[in-house]
Amino acid sequence: MAGHFTNQGAVVEAHDSARPDGGPDTPTTGARAGAASAEAYQYQLVLACGYRRVSSITGSEDAGTCADALSTCRYRTPPSDSPLYLLWQRARVPATAPWVLVGEYCGADALPADVPPPPAVPSLGDIQRAFRALPFSTPTVSIQPVGNLTLVNLPTFYRATWSNDAGLQPGEISQPVQLLTWSVQFRVTAHTYDYHFGDGTSTGPVTDAGGVYPDGAIRHTYTRPIAAAHVRVDTTLTGQFRANGGPWVDLDTVADLQNEPVTTLHVASAHARLVTH
Repeated sequence: MAGHFTNQGAVVEAHDSARPDGGPDTPTTGARAGAASAEAYQYQLVLACGYRRVSSITGSEDAGTCADALSTCRYRTPPSDSPLYLLWQRARVPATAPWVLVGEYCGADALPADVPPPPAVPSLGDIQRAFRALPFSTPTVSIQPVGNLTLVNLPTFYRATWSNDAGLQPGEISQPVQLLTWSVQFRVTAHTYDYHFGDGTSTGPVTDAGGVYPDGAIRHTYTRPIAAAHVRVDTTLTGQFRANGGPWVDLDTVADLQNEPVTTLHVASAHARLVTH
């Protein structure tokens, strides 16, 4: 049996195999050729991009994201991290014979023995792990009043600020990352901020990056003097990915940044007094 790869799948010529039951509306999972036949069939294996709206083999290759194909098998029984593939078949004669959907498969391991595996593509888990391994920037905390000095009983304002370094930060797009046969890019967005004020209290995870006086939503009032309050913001990032220049797709994962810089804040107490001249 001879075969060759297409852009998203494999086309093979198969002899002495019968056409299995099933069609575009009633795929047979794990179906394979049954009774022997002298007629030759051609098979094409494609990644199940947009498979929920597929009515032809052309339609199954229509979507650029392939997000459904990467995630669907996670919700099957048994669950799998493998992509979902569609296997199509048509008679070689006549040349206008229609393609028929034979079945769908979670990963190449489940394919019939007479169908060569398709080109390797990353799983959704591979893409998520690649995102978490990106070189991210880390935010520092900008504080008002300025000068890293505040007073007891005075509202203090906080804002997460990102340094202009080589790391990725919210709003930026990564360079392409080669994952098997795919070129993948990532667009970074902030997920949560957790401000630690250096007196044992924190905001807990919030989506607000903070701001400046008088409208900033992240603010805290100290109740006692502190010589060195170590202030930091623990941050998680999320984002989207696109494969081979296709549309953006939500990642459904977060990167938990580590070792965010600490800003040392002095909390002083103010004393009022009257003087005579």
